[in-house]
Amino acid sequence: MTDDELVRAGTRRVVGRAALRRLGALVREWQAEEAAKAVLAKRFSAGLAVAALLALALFHWLYR
Repeated sequence: MTDDELVRAGTRRVVGRAALRRLGALVREWQAEEAAKAVLAKRFSAGLAVAALLALALFHWLYR
């Protein structure tokens, strides 16, 4: 290998690693966003269940 080929191979390696690090960061960010959405979905469903129970209790109380 010539010096030029060694430099190109090293450059490809460095650029490839940097690209993989950026992709890894994007994946971790995406996973964090998805986890946050899952927490919000759980809270929303719990709130909806409580609201449904309250509506059912109110309906039962009004129409005994």
